[in-house]
Amino acid sequence: MERLEIMEALKHLPDAVAAETAGLSESVQRYRPAENEWSIKEIAGHLRDAAEVWHKRVHMICSLTDPVVASWDRIVGARGNTYLEADMGWLIAEMREWRLQTVEELAHTVDWTRIGTQPGVGRRSLKQFAEFMIEHEAEHLASIRGLKTAQATRQPG
Repeated sequence: MERLEIMEALKHLPDAVAAETAGLSESVQRYRPAENEWSIKEIAGHLRDAAEVWHKRVHMICSLTDPVVASWDRIVGARGNTYLEADMGWLIAEMREWRLQTVEELAHTVDWTRIGTQPGVGRRSLKQFAEFMIEHEAEHLASIRGLKTAQATRQPG
């Protein structure tokens, strides 16, 4: 993907989540197909957290020389998951705030070959980190669509 394509895709994540969740009842947003699976709200919460984590990682790569980027647990791990109780509008607004900061940072970074190391993954360029973010989000958007379909076809009781 080219730089502008990457930035546009990243910028539109909150809009995509808003479009997928528009008009869904609270019960649909909270539906879990199994005990250990996420609901739409929990996926949106995860995407909100991911937007924060990835922004902080991008910032480190843009501002430091060959950093080891912060782990997920160090940034959001201690919070716990209360997303079933969260307002979807708030989740999307938070996601949008973090994502716009990330896109702004990427827009002002000339060298997308800057390297960062992610524990457990290895060394990646800034461009590779950005492309991974898009792949990660596409998977979760597909999960949201799948949950909507599962909820729509679920038999009551």
